[in-house]
Amino acid sequence: MGLFSYHNDQPFIKMKLYLSIFVFTIILLQGCTTPNSPKVSGYQLTESEKAICDSFGFDQGIFRLIRIYNDHKIEPFHYSLGKTYVNGVQTESDPIHLRGLVFTEKNAKSYDLIFNLKDNFRANGYSIFLLENNFNIDNEPDHIGVLKTTDKYAVLKQIVTNGINYDIDNDSLISIIKSFDKKYALELIGASGDWCEFIIHNENTDWMQLAKEAYKVCPDIVDQGAGTIKELAEEMKRTGRLYFWWD
Repeated sequence: MGLFSYHNDQPFIKMKLYLSIFVFTIILLQGCTTPNSPKVSGYQLTESEKAICDSFGFDQGIFRLIRIYNDHKIEPFHYSLGKTYVNGVQTESDPIHLRGLVFTEKNAKSYDLIFNLKDNFRANGYSIFLLENNFNIDNEPDHIGVLKTTDKYAVLKQIVTNGINYDIDNDSLISIIKSFDKKYALELIGASGDWCEFIIHNENTDWMQLAKEAYKVCPDIVDQGAGTIKELAEEMKRTGRLYFWWD
């Protein structure tokens, strides 16, 4: 009798199981924020944000994607290596103004934000990258830039990234990065006037060889950073990133 009853209940048990899985899946999907979710599509741009879109020809969806992770003020792109402070007010010296966006984020969150958005941005014709890393010094936030291009060389060109202290001007730097890119498949995630950072996508990278090549281009990443070429190689293998910085 018990065995008979068990077999009679099997369809009902299976139905409850399938229903539970279905309900769980619906809840999971509702918890995920996608570009088509109400949180994104429902965000209403401010008048200043609309004006930036109209002026630069930016898709409003880019602002909505940023708003998933960040609620700080979004401004037209501006950047300067030189800054002065007078009575607590910061002034940029000879800033670069580009057809793009800039906004701030806490240092602990800046890379996560970039990694969460970069693929979606690229698919829509934009690049998002760390523009200024303040390493949480005095709680100073980082600056994140957005330009309407997927060409990393165009980003480096517009920002005029260089290692001029080592006689590497912008054109020379771009040539150097292209040679590294061919061997190591680089993806730009950070750039400003005197540094740049990339994800290394080549899974067959010889890390010691890369460290030696990188040191020739930028001694500061060892002499004022990793300490030795071997430690630099180990760092790049661990992080999967290539970083140039000219002091």
